[in-house]
Amino acid sequence: MKSLSVKGVLLMMLVLLLAACSQGEADGEDGGSSAVSMMHYYNKELNEPAPTAQLEKLEEFKEANGDITIEEEIQSHDNYETKIKTLAAGNELPDLFLIKGSMTKTFSENGQIIALDDFLEGREDTFVDGTLTPFQVEDSTYGIPVSGGATHLIYYNKDLFEQAGIEEFPQDWAGFMDAVDTLKEEGITPIALGNKGKWVLNSSYLSTLGSRYTGTDWFQSILNHEGAAFTDDSFVQALVAIDELAKNEAFNDNMNSIDNSEQQAMYMNKEAAMFIEGDWAAGTITNSAPEDVLAATEVAIFPELPGAAEPDTLSGGGGWAYAVNANVSDEKLADIKKLVEHLTNQEAGKLILEKGQIPAVTVPGKEEMDIPDMTKKILSVVENNQYVPIYDTMLDPALIEVMNTNLQNMTIGQVSPEEAAANIQAEYEKGSQ
Repeated sequence: MKSLSVKGVLLMMLVLLLAACSQGEADGEDGGSSAVSMMHYYNKELNEPAPTAQLEKLEEFKEANGDITIEEEIQSHDNYETKIKTLAAGNELPDLFLIKGSMTKTFSENGQIIALDDFLEGREDTFVDGTLTPFQVEDSTYGIPVSGGATHLIYYNKDLFEQAGIEEFPQDWAGFMDAVDTLKEEGITPIALGNKGKWVLNSSYLSTLGSRYTGTDWFQSILNHEGAAFTDDSFVQALVAIDELAKNEAFNDNMNSIDNSEQQAMYMNKEAAMFIEGDWAAGTITNSAPEDVLAATEVAIFPELPGAAEPDTLSGGGGWAYAVNANVSDEKLADIKKLVEHLTNQEAGKLILEKGQIPAVTVPGKEEMDIPDMTKKILSVVENNQYVPIYDTMLDPALIEVMNTNLQNMTIGQVSPEEAAANIQAEYEKGSQ
């Protein structure tokens, strides 16, 4: 075999070096780490507590881990779910993304996300009871939640109530409907509703009303396909309650063409006396409402309902959670684990609470914390009532879509409560086959 010339040796070394560099670029290496793609809906401009806190923790992580590149894709809240489902259908999911409980079973059964039990090792007990439940399949956890508070709270302006002659928040449903009529007579829109994204009526209204009338055993029967039906009278009563609000013109006329941030704006501009949303809205009110509106804002839940199986309940628990693409490399997985732990630990929970939302984790020493007055009001309501399941974090996504569409159509008189229930049941039975 002929020996290589010096020139030949140098040429070979150059070829090998270029090949190594190309491989490093192909693997996404930069300083010994790989780029992690991440999709979320966090928008700093909206001043929502948990998203704002997560963005701060994300920047904190980037500064402390310069060798880890995070490539973010940010969607609007209302577009996010459609986008992530589209990516899942094309097997193009990012490395790290957010899921709702209702997505967990499908994504896990399709082999698109991995179990994250090792991400929780040693800190399972730091999560509030029930917040991990929507993200568990059999004995494994596939999502690690960020927030864990209420999806149903009534924010109301006591000054506008008093202006209309309403001295206190109603104690029962009849009184609530009387308040709606009284506010209308005063020329005040009773409830600002922004249901363009179709989720508000489900997550912030129906989950609470449904469980009040049916009881949680009924919902468990629905989940297990053990005989309960959406055409049961108890569930139809919940639809009737929403229909009654719509027929009595409790909402603004453009309720299905504005979103939840616009319903909040209506309230903050004193165009409505109430809006109904989750605890995340507290941050917007605290940070963006005029001083007089903030000072006048109180928090309540739906009052006592006639014939309710479970009074004094509100929907709540784990909301959105981080999930990990099943196709990530071991190298990326180590980086992702480090990131997720940083975003969901008790320090992250403390920051969420400080900004005004209820985190998924417990926060030691919260009694001594300087937290917003609005958050204190919410904590008082939550601690004196019981959480019930959030429908759109636990039911099948296709069923939720039919439910949401029928709720929207019901508010504009296109379907009756009974017809909506029948349509929902028909979709539910498809999933039972």
